Amino acid sequence: MQADGSVQSGSADAGQTLESLVNEQGLGGARARVVLGPDQYQIFQAERPNVEPGELADAVRWKLGDLLDYPASEAVIDTFPFPEDASRDRGALINAVCAHQDRIRTIVDSVHEAGLELECIDIAELALRNLLARADPEGRGAALVHLGRQSGHVIFCRGEVLYMARRLDVSQAQLRDATTQEQTVQDLALEIQRSLDYYESQLRQIPPSRVQLAGHPEALPLAGMLNSEVTAEVVDLDWSAMLSGVTPAPGTGLAVATLLADDEGAR
Repeated sequence: MQADGSVQSGSADAGQTLESLVNEQGLGGARARVVLGPDQYQIFQAERPNVEPGELADAVRWKLGDLLDYPASEAVIDTFPFPEDASRDRGALINAVCAHQDRIRTIVDSVHEAGLELECIDIAELALRNLLARADPEGRGAALVHLGRQSGHVIFCRGEVLYMARRLDVSQAQLRDATTQEQTVQDLALEIQRSLDYYESQLRQIPPSRVQLAGHPEALPLAGMLNSEVTAEVVDLDWSAMLSGVTPAPGTGLAVATLLADDEGAR
């Protein structure tokens, strides 16, 4: 269990830890949402098959066989839309989320054995999309950098549509360590700028004028440190404005984001 009370689904003792937490807090029977860890799934873009929405996962499965390091028949697959105006003349595309069935089965069993009711299994990209959509109700375009303990994400959305998501190899420990902080900030700034450039040049979208930042160590003025390195203005995410006056505890941003999930989240 982490300091904020979350449980890492990929850890060896996750099931036992979760069960202990549920018992200690009297949470038996509560509904639970799981966000997969970054090493538990992959996202691919593929040509969208001409089938009904309910048949997309099965239809796209065999297009991904060569991209997976396990048989396609052992994959759990869900899909979410790829925006038509960002396909770069490649035709209709679809995003496919793939995870090995054994990993998903282990998570489902752990949640049930802990006495919880599993409501959904989500991924960070879509959970953060739900959060960023609140900052862009008119669908003009918005960007968010969210940093977790070991890695992070930069995502671009227009309203509720996810246009782009990239994982960031940046840890909070690197940002806190005086010996690695300067280089880490420079590396992060470079990744943000590259993402802005790609969003404009390859996806043919007008880049947002601001990039919102969340999940970094509270004592570190990271937005100010990045502003001199990035063409867009970098600002701290205003949680209170997004969540009607509520500011989540440090380290719980992703958990809060997945609570905003709607029926488009990965299940």
